[in-house]
Amino acid sequence: MENAKYYFKTDEDRGRSNPAGIMRRYTAEGAGRDEVYNFRLHRWTETDFFDKYRLGHMDFDYVEVPQEEAEAMLAEKLRRQAERGR
Repeated sequence: MENAKYYFKTDEDRGRSNPAGIMRRYTAEGAGRDEVYNFRLHRWTETDFFDKYRLGHMDFDYVEVPQEEAEAMLAEKLRRQAERGR
């Protein structure tokens, strides 16, 4: 994975401190990849969010964040999910 950039999915109710999603963009084997962390599957999965956003088909916005912040938020959301017993 090269040139990884991380993003939080946000809207007027879900800001940077509690994003609606955690996404990343990177290059692998010369091809660009867009992924979102899927909390039901407990893994990164492909997303077309950025394509839909570019075309104006999204109610959400996004903000770029440092990798460390994205990893910390992911760990926090996974911890909360485990506490809820899901």
